[in-house]
Amino acid sequence: MRPPITLIAAVWMLAAPGAFAETKPKPATSPIVTVEAHRFTGGSEREDSMWSALYGAKSGKLYIGLCTHAEAAHFFEFDPATKTMHHIADLTEFKGERGAGVRTSGKIHVRMGEDEQGRIYFGDFCEDTGPECVDPASYRGPHWFRYDPKQRKLENLGQINRQWGLLGFVLEPKYQRLYGLAEDGHLYTFDLRKKVTTDLGRVDDWDICRTIFADDEGNIYGSFPIGRIWKYDPKQDRIFDLRGTRLPIDPRATPRTMSNPLLDRKVYWRVIEWDPVDRVAYGVVVGDSMLFKFDVRDGPEGSITPLVRLCAERYLKADPSLIPVSTLALTISRDHRIYYAPVVSVAFDYAGTSWDVADERKFTARLTGEAVPPESALVVYDIATKQRRELGIMRTQDGRRVFGLGGACTGKKDGKIYFVGAIEERDPKRVANKIDNRWPFSMGLVSYTPAKDEMEVKTR
Repeated sequence: MRPPITLIAAVWMLAAPGAFAETKPKPATSPIVTVEAHRFTGGSEREDSMWSALYGAKSGKLYIGLCTHAEAAHFFEFDPATKTMHHIADLTEFKGERGAGVRTSGKIHVRMGEDEQGRIYFGDFCEDTGPECVDPASYRGPHWFRYDPKQRKLENLGQINRQWGLLGFVLEPKYQRLYGLAEDGHLYTFDLRKKVTTDLGRVDDWDICRTIFADDEGNIYGSFPIGRIWKYDPKQDRIFDLRGTRLPIDPRATPRTMSNPLLDRKVYWRVIEWDPVDRVAYGVVVGDSMLFKFDVRDGPEGSITPLVRLCAERYLKADPSLIPVSTLALTISRDHRIYYAPVVSVAFDYAGTSWDVADERKFTARLTGEAVPPESALVVYDIATKQRRELGIMRTQDGRRVFGLGGACTGKKDGKIYFVGAIEERDPKRVANKIDNRWPFSMGLVSYTPAKDEMEVKTR
């Protein structure tokens, strides 16, 4: 029997004492953080979105998946050493879907994985990929993929299921398996030795968690409403819903939709990453960007420790219902710091639509006196000192605004922090879309070089 919702809410309210002060947010002039921008070339150059699909390989190269609604997902490789972008594949073309009158593979929605040979793995899917006049049942299903950088060869390893593509993915090296969390809420696994896909069963609810992770013993974890965690134990080949370990959900966060107010994505983690140094996971809650630590070995089910909100600084003392939905742009650096890119206004989506019940654009206009785009800030949290700092609002080296970002990673060789997302586009020929039908953008890769003294507050 599940405990009453009122009791759960009371427990959540005690999870992070002092974190929920009720003062009105005030606009502040933020410093500028200059990032280096790189264009995507060789694809359609009309890719208009990206979620999670950014991976820093052991070779130092980056692998990126861009999405195109109503068309194709594109797979890229970037070499930071030579600053060259290589277009690997158009998935619609690679899978033979183009011109067939079927729904196409328009998204790579997962962070990739890598095996000991340096080969890159991922899965695809077809949410919102039309056009709408094409029968959704015509979609031929998602697949597992492997890319060999040495041979420059992309392989289709097989179909995952008939219809439901991946939102979460992880490669688990101990048992040599791929795991994918699909749109139908089921957890799928692909045995790299046996080349067999297995449906492990349903783990999620109406809205699906966007990231899963593996600990160093081969266990797989994900989140589901309300603030719950599931665990797959490969030794027992069983999935468990953890009963006592809950995420620090603030019940005052406004639901994304009132049609399913307690089942929507604001009540689980948005992004999470395993830290091999501390042997814990660090994640961010969707509704208010609360950073938490998940110690999987502390007790029979592990323990959750709320740390600090990573939202833009202007929201730290604000009503939690006004904090924009968290992003997927989080990474842990070589210096053991967490870098995160929240938006400073409006729950970001590339189409510029805010799905929240509260009118976030109206709130932002009151705050600033004008309509503003969802620009990205750069926030850093030092794990050792437990210090949080907003470094500023990101701008490219040529002064363009950095809008919402959909993924992050750390360069394995150069140690730089990389993000992919919407960058202000001044060339009309390169515009992929417009946020709120107002701010033109194209997709870009940006990098930030960490500084040792960046946690120090500089005074003038």
